[in-house]
Amino acid sequence: MRKILWIGVVAFLFSSCGGDDVEPVNCETSGPIISLGIVTDAESCSVANGSIRVSASGGKEPYEFFLNEGAGQASGEFSNVNAGIYRISVKDGNRCEASVDNVTVKAADFTFTTNITSDNSCLDGNGEVIVSVNDGNPPYTYSLGLGPFTDNNVFSGLQSGSHAISVKDNNDCSVTLSVTVTRGITGTSWQNEIRPIMETSCALSGCHNGSSRPDLRIFANAKSNASSIKSRTQDRSMPREGTLTQQQIDIIACWVDDGAPNN
Repeated sequence: MRKILWIGVVAFLFSSCGGDDVEPVNCETSGPIISLGIVTDAESCSVANGSIRVSASGGKEPYEFFLNEGAGQASGEFSNVNAGIYRISVKDGNRCEASVDNVTVKAADFTFTTNITSDNSCLDGNGEVIVSVNDGNPPYTYSLGLGPFTDNNVFSGLQSGSHAISVKDNNDCSVTLSVTVTRGITGTSWQNEIRPIMETSCALSGCHNGSSRPDLRIFANAKSNASSIKSRTQDRSMPREGTLTQQQIDIIACWVDDGAPNN
């Protein structure tokens, strides 16, 4: 009984700041790499016979491949694909993910292009997608997500990530474009936004105040641990008390995605 209690006390002491101190896998440096192979177009808008082939390397096997938000599969080859735009992703044995975005499968009677503007607003979203359709049977109508079809082919105020845009022609044949808006530089400030979060929520007694763990109020320490800070705040393992709001977690992610600048 004493041995069990002692182990419990030790575990508590070492987990009191941020949970398990075992460093998580850095997916940015140790994750998988996905490569786009052959893309075969569909015969027409109404025939699902296109295909996409991808391959993966690095990371930790086994790999699991996904087409948009569909079920995972062991193979990187997707057949019976409709015309459209797709996001193909892979997860490795460490659950690290990589993706290839905006993969276009065209159809002989329904070709399309997109002009994508990155989202450089951390919280609000200011990305834009303009869809242009060639061939087919005009006029065309467009829909974002589950919204109504209209003649507007410009979608503004989009956050970074994947957005489903449907395009329908005059014969009611439609294609779905899973368009990925990339994250631009948001300009999130270390001095005005990130350091105050480190001061109030991380640099506490027994935590990241320099006594036993790196002092995250110091830029160089925060910079070198940026990836870990992002992953641990997003999974809410740091700080253990869960004191960060979702907005603060998102702001930290923006700063890290910006390259963790000293601004």
